[in-house]
Amino acid sequence: MNAVIISNKTAPYVHEAIGNMDISFEKVGRFTPEQFWEDCQSAARINISTLILDMDCVEPKAFMEGLRQYRSYRSQVPVIVIALDRQDDDGMIHKLAEMGITVITTAPGTNPKSIIKALIKLQPGNSQSSGTEITEDPEFNMERIKDKIYRYTSRLTAAPLHGADVMDLELPDLPVQERVILQDRIIGTITVAVAGAESKMGATHFSILIANYLNRKGYKAAIKEANNSRDFSRIEHAYEGIKDFVSQTAHFNINGVEYYKSSSPEDMSKLISYGYDYLILDIGSMEDNDWGHEFYRAGVQIVVGAGSEWRQPQIIQFREKHKHMDQSNWLYCIPFIEKLGIKDIRKELPGNLVYRIPPHPDPYKTQSDTDALLNNVLKKYLGEKKKASTKNILYSIIGACVLIIIILVIVLLVKL
Repeated sequence: MNAVIISNKTAPYVHEAIGNMDISFEKVGRFTPEQFWEDCQSAARINISTLILDMDCVEPKAFMEGLRQYRSYRSQVPVIVIALDRQDDDGMIHKLAEMGITVITTAPGTNPKSIIKALIKLQPGNSQSSGTEITEDPEFNMERIKDKIYRYTSRLTAAPLHGADVMDLELPDLPVQERVILQDRIIGTITVAVAGAESKMGATHFSILIANYLNRKGYKAAIKEANNSRDFSRIEHAYEGIKDFVSQTAHFNINGVEYYKSSSPEDMSKLISYGYDYLILDIGSMEDNDWGHEFYRAGVQIVVGAGSEWRQPQIIQFREKHKHMDQSNWLYCIPFIEKLGIKDIRKELPGNLVYRIPPHPDPYKTQSDTDALLNNVLKKYLGEKKKASTKNILYSIIGACVLIIIILVIVLLVKL
């Protein structure tokens, strides 16, 4: 089944290509940015085989943001973008191509009916191409794939066509998938920064939830108390459970996660050099915080805000205060809020993903709803840990066997 968010112009051709019976979610028309983002999120909540979008149904900037939101939820679902009447040098087309998006585009003046054949060919099961070479060969040539996507879009927009059916051109052999995975293994340390829209927002609690979640999934994780709250000392005291416990250490370990106190002398470069898969920065309030600048540089940027109606304006003020910074990848997580309230906040934060944190009083206990949330929040940042290859393990075993044989031979010779 497919989901389609398209304009009135392309609707009849999409229906002819895939049929009404194969559409499980459909929105047709010209939308405001908020409507388009909400439709993308709605499409992400259902299981579909392909998402079909039309660039003419909303303004370009809103289109790219809605597409990004959808991919953060459904990274493995193929996306097909229809872009009619586009010039060869259209920057949006090339940007989509670089993202690994499949684009059906025509030159100005071309009969839009020509997209029907492309849609039929690009439907799962009908494509003449296969993506198996990517899944079977993790060392595939990224530039080669990009080149094929570029040739695909540029050949469709080539002019003049003199009324020829643009889709009679031969389709290149490119994989039909929403994106190519650039990183399937964790190389280096991924930094997750958690800040509060105001003080005492639960950034420490959420940081611990994230670290424990990653640890359970087999990743090597650490938390840095990147604020002056001294909460980590109290956490260590509670964990030890010893009356009048006093610790002189700068860091400690709970259930496999390393905690670095604010008194720890390690700076950012030192922490990264330790080789963690994930480093969580519990920044908390960014006011008078020496670690605040690390929030802007982090790979994952999370803002925790209040869900109560009278404190929600603080989230908007926080966003406005930092408007000089790139906020396109900021993720907002709100505890203690009902589903209706989270919808209101999403309307106030167009362009950003907003998540509801379920009630989770003990961050050291597992909850399925919290795990589901964290999977959505961190899904596109999760990779497969680098493991020793089978070949290296085999060589190690052979080497150990040879060494044992040599030792045994020497022992026998000595006895003789």
